[in-house]
Amino acid sequence: MVNQTNLRQPNNTLVGSLMKIVFSVGIMLGSGFLYGFVQSSFNSKPIEQSTQAELRRFGRAEYEQLRTGMSLTDVRSILYRGIEVSRSATIATFVWENPDGSKITATFENDKLKSKEQSGLK
Repeated sequence: MVNQTNLRQPNNTLVGSLMKIVFSVGIMLGSGFLYGFVQSSFNSKPIEQSTQAELRRFGRAEYEQLRTGMSLTDVRSILYRGIEVSRSATIATFVWENPDGSKITATFENDKLKSKEQSGLK
């Protein structure tokens, strides 16, 4: 006569192990979703601020602050991000444009300001 308890024991162990795995995966997924929700909820303000900063107007005063030899980072600290319109191995050209169409075009060689032009700045 075969003992029914011994036959069910391995099956119960397998089910228990599977339940632990499913529970662990559920906890990991839930944590990830919660983390993403918290990040998007609490960090949306800096993204909005950086977008607003890029939309800020600039004028002749900012243009006059730009000096040959400045790094791209230094120029961006004055004019914000800008749009890269061309790049080669050593030369990059960026444009900053106001809503009224006035703009600054700057050329960088090895990430240093080589030349600048403006049109329509007040």
